[in-house]
Amino acid sequence: MQIKQQLAKLRQFVLNRGRTVIFSLLLLYNFIGTSNTASWQEWTVGLLVGCAYLALLWLPDYLRGTRARSAAVIGTWMLTVFYWVMFHAWWTVAALIFYLVGYSALRLPIQLSILLTGAMITADAAIFLLLKGQPDILLVYSIAHAATYVLFWGVRLKREAAEARKRHYEELREVHAELEQAHKELQQTHQELEEATVRLLRFAVLEERSRISRDLHDSIGHGLTSVIVQLQALPYIMKTDAAEADLSLKTVLDVARRCLQDVRQVVHQMAADEAGLGLVALQSLVKQVQEHGDLDLTFIVDRPVSKWHPDVSESLYRILQEALTNVIRHAHASRVDVVVSESDGELTMIVVDDGVWSDRRQILPGFGLSSMKARSQRVGGVLQIHPVTPHGLRLVVKIPLHDGDGQTEGK
Repeated sequence: MQIKQQLAKLRQFVLNRGRTVIFSLLLLYNFIGTSNTASWQEWTVGLLVGCAYLALLWLPDYLRGTRARSAAVIGTWMLTVFYWVMFHAWWTVAALIFYLVGYSALRLPIQLSILLTGAMITADAAIFLLLKGQPDILLVYSIAHAATYVLFWGVRLKREAAEARKRHYEELREVHAELEQAHKELQQTHQELEEATVRLLRFAVLEERSRISRDLHDSIGHGLTSVIVQLQALPYIMKTDAAEADLSLKTVLDVARRCLQDVRQVVHQMAADEAGLGLVALQSLVKQVQEHGDLDLTFIVDRPVSKWHPDVSESLYRILQEALTNVIRHAHASRVDVVVSESDGELTMIVVDDGVWSDRRQILPGFGLSSMKARSQRVGGVLQIHPVTPHGLRLVVKIPLHDGDGQTEGK
């Protein structure tokens, strides 16, 4: 297993430094080819020059700064010139200069590499002429060195572009992963909000029932207390004044009938609440806004409603909540009418205010309006907003009420 791991690391190293390995082999081949005819002095200096080039190619990471690379290029070039002048090895030096030119184009900053390459080509030409070389050969090698720089500069640009694409791809992958994580967190938050909304609807129902119990205590309890008091006094009134007793008995009967009517109305309301928790939540929301604000709010249920799906109840509650919030913040209205009705399997909620909006102003969808539209669309409905003459807005929400088989739920 360890041998396989070491072989894998070696393979990865060779792949990462493939060009360096190839250049190193070419350098070794170049010096081995000239060592057969060289003296031991020339071979020794040539070996030193070759080691300098190999060190330049395999420069460690902590010595790969711009200054270290520049110093290494200049020092290697000077050693190459010394080898050239001492042993008149022009052909070997001309080949070695290709390595320096290519290395400068690949490893050094653009401006610095241009400066160093131009200086090396110019200095080499001057030395060549001082050594009485042929000008036509000098011109060919100078052009070849310049072309080598251009070639390696193009390779460098291509490599940097590939690295930039790879880096951008990795950045996009990271951003995609972050967005995916954020999406999951948003989904979880949305689920928590859905659960909180259901609890809020339940709380609204409990609050409405508490209000009904208070109404029972205040109205029916007061009426029954009045009945008891008058019944207790009735025997004494009958003994003294029969006409007054008849009037008192009639009053007692009226109070009792009114109490019975109130009880029936409360029972009917509670039965309706059991069938539509969402309607109770809407009523509770309207009362809360009315109690804590200066709006004149009316809530009208046009006809008996069916049992709503929890998603429909939640969406209507949130839409009405957002609509009333917008009215309070932006409309500067004094009156708002909320009408809920059902007809032909379609639930309709209308919110009308007398705010400052007029038909001369364009309705621009903001975050609140977009949120209301998204909530209505989520349950298969539509939301429409129209200006009201002379001023104000009319919001209409229409939601189809169907069960899983496509049939309207029973009322």
